[in-house]
Amino acid sequence: MRSFSVFLLIILTACSRSQSVPEVTLGAQVSVQDALPWIAQDAGYFRQEGVEVKIKHYPSGRRALEGLLANQVELAVVAETPLAIAAWEHPDLRIFATLSRSDNNICLLARRDHGIHKPSDLHGRRIATQRGSAVHFFLSSFLLDAGLSEKEVEIRFLEVEELAPAFGRGEVDAISMRDPVLEQAEALVGRDNTARFCVPGLYTKSYNLVGWQGYYDRHPKVVEKVLRALSRAAALAREEPEEAQRILNMRLQLVPEHLAQLWSGVDFRLSLNQALLVSLQEEVRWATIRAIVETDSKSFRRVPDLLEMIDVRPLQKVLPQAVGLVGVVEEKQ
Repeated sequence: MRSFSVFLLIILTACSRSQSVPEVTLGAQVSVQDALPWIAQDAGYFRQEGVEVKIKHYPSGRRALEGLLANQVELAVVAETPLAIAAWEHPDLRIFATLSRSDNNICLLARRDHGIHKPSDLHGRRIATQRGSAVHFFLSSFLLDAGLSEKEVEIRFLEVEELAPAFGRGEVDAISMRDPVLEQAEALVGRDNTARFCVPGLYTKSYNLVGWQGYYDRHPKVVEKVLRALSRAAALAREEPEEAQRILNMRLQLVPEHLAQLWSGVDFRLSLNQALLVSLQEEVRWATIRAIVETDSKSFRRVPDLLEMIDVRPLQKVLPQAVGLVGVVEEKQ
């Protein structure tokens, strides 16, 4: 009888511990720059930090943000461009940390058999991208750098999963995108038949952990545990890149040499700094000029408070040295 009581006590204790582990659903894409959530998941870092994280896969960061807005997930990893656009309608969105930065993550891929060998050959051509996203912002920057106006090309907006097939069928002459989509598009027509136009330094893209202000207010420890696990994943990505690449490539399936090359261009480091704020401000202006955000005089819509959008509290608890944002730290300590 006593042995049965001990057995029952063990079972009840185990159930109690299981129930005490907080759970959270995080939306993310599978890509090189968005590697940290997947590394943290597969390396067991989330569980070791005391949080159960279910990652919901989306084709892009913008779609992961849409999942957050639709309450499909509690947290999401998103590039800063969709956040700058969403800030107009959703002032309660909060950025908790930048997870990675790269100034060579996005390229324009063109078809040589369509007569495109250099950027100037894009004049009058059909270029596809995902609207209101980092790849759209890059396209605008790329055309400006190449001396072309957006009126001199035909821009088509497609969902991420439609870009490579449209490129392969010849429905568009070029796409503005990142890997693995670029590699998929190259495989459809042959790498020798494509030209990649990459401009390192033209645009620095960041991936950021975001959620609702109310979520952190209710579950501060959950967000902090998630950040600790992501910080460990970032350390692995920097200090043991071959192991981190091996973990990610079980999902990504890129050519290892190409993956290593892409990896070298990403800074995996948690931060909240002034560069993020500058990017958000620039992209808010871009979104209004391109009429991606409606700002007619009748709506009296105000420019979003981008400082308020950045919540430094969780990162201050986890990595205080990683916070260097003027005008925010003092207010939210």
